[in-house]
Amino acid sequence: MAEITDKKYNVLYVDDEEINLRIFKSGFRRSYNVFTAISGDEAIELMRRENIHLIVTDQKMPEMTGTELLEQTVDEFPNLMRIILTGFADIEAIIKAINKCGVYKYVTKPYDKGEMKQTMDKALESLELKKQKNSLVDELHVANQSLEKLNNELEEKVKLRTKELELSNDRFKDSIEYASFIQKSMLPQEEEMENSLLKTFIYHKPLQKVSGDYYWYGVNPSNEDLEIIALLDCTGHGVPGALLSMIGDLLMNDIIYNKQVTDPKEVLLLLNEGVQSILNQDKNGNRDGMDVAVVIIDKSKKSLSFAGARQELMIFRNNKQSIEKGVKFGIGGNFELDIVFETKEISLEGVDSFYLYSDGYKDQFGGDNSKKFSKSSFEKLLKSISNKEQNQQKLLLEEKFKDWKGNEDQTDDVLVMGFELKKENN
Repeated sequence: MAEITDKKYNVLYVDDEEINLRIFKSGFRRSYNVFTAISGDEAIELMRRENIHLIVTDQKMPEMTGTELLEQTVDEFPNLMRIILTGFADIEAIIKAINKCGVYKYVTKPYDKGEMKQTMDKALESLELKKQKNSLVDELHVANQSLEKLNNELEEKVKLRTKELELSNDRFKDSIEYASFIQKSMLPQEEEMENSLLKTFIYHKPLQKVSGDYYWYGVNPSNEDLEIIALLDCTGHGVPGALLSMIGDLLMNDIIYNKQVTDPKEVLLLLNEGVQSILNQDKNGNRDGMDVAVVIIDKSKKSLSFAGARQELMIFRNNKQSIEKGVKFGIGGNFELDIVFETKEISLEGVDSFYLYSDGYKDQFGGDNSKKFSKSSFEKLLKSISNKEQNQQKLLLEEKFKDWKGNEDQTDDVLVMGFELKKENN
């Protein structure tokens, strides 16, 4: 990875509130040459005078939004790195920014100074990489010109086309690698999910670099006793599935942190409405979506509530296995139906552990007869490992999957999440 050089980079911060401009400049002036602008028009004028390397802009501004500013300047300043500050409610604006404005990353408000510094440094590292890559392309171009003079016209065209395909493939690989980094960065860490009641393991094996299987964790802002866990199995895998998972992540943030919903069935209802709205499914007939399980744990009551959209929850209570099923409809797509989701209240008394999972593990082909692992085999496997330590369960799942798959190609994204109640809380 390219390293930040000793020179100070020119960073422009745009915000319509004077106090925010002063705070930003005071916080980062030792690391960068910080320029500020209080409006989009002022920012454009400044960009034409100064050699700006990185722009950080607030989204909500009265005369010109951050998205509009970035879109208006993307052609004039193509190499500029762009970061946008936003609230969770700006979902459509963020999607527009990613698609049209070449945004490096969006940062939610209020930002953490250390995390913001880290994000800006990585953006400037990417800028250095782009410069190095452009220099190499220029050198390759000169070398190719010399070779073309020594070959006939047909050979020249073949070599040029081969080089273009190689560069295109490298760019594609770079994009997918970085998309994978972004998606992994957004996933909660297992340590973060291990609350006062639970020990956790997560077995996540994407089919490709990015995954349509996604998990989410958060705490209710008004009641820290309420912890929320969600598993999202999105339509498709790879890039299409990952794009849907990003929509799911943005919607979950809005539902839990902004709307502060505490009932799993209401979470599913708002997810369903959000996916249908963002994808305009009532107008274009799009049927993409996701299967979702939502668990909300109430630590004070030592209980959990569950709702599923074509997903289920497996529970081991006093070493006996049971399954709580969700409704038979997924999230998104079914815009012509009035779907009613159901919340199931479950006491944690006597519960040893519980599991959430996508269908990737049970649908994997393998074995001597190249058949699916099957739902019944998967349930038996979880039962056989449920009394072992979390890290050992994950290892056994991984070994069994690898052994079953053998030389077969992986069929789908795989996600299994296990939660064990800590003994002192049983």
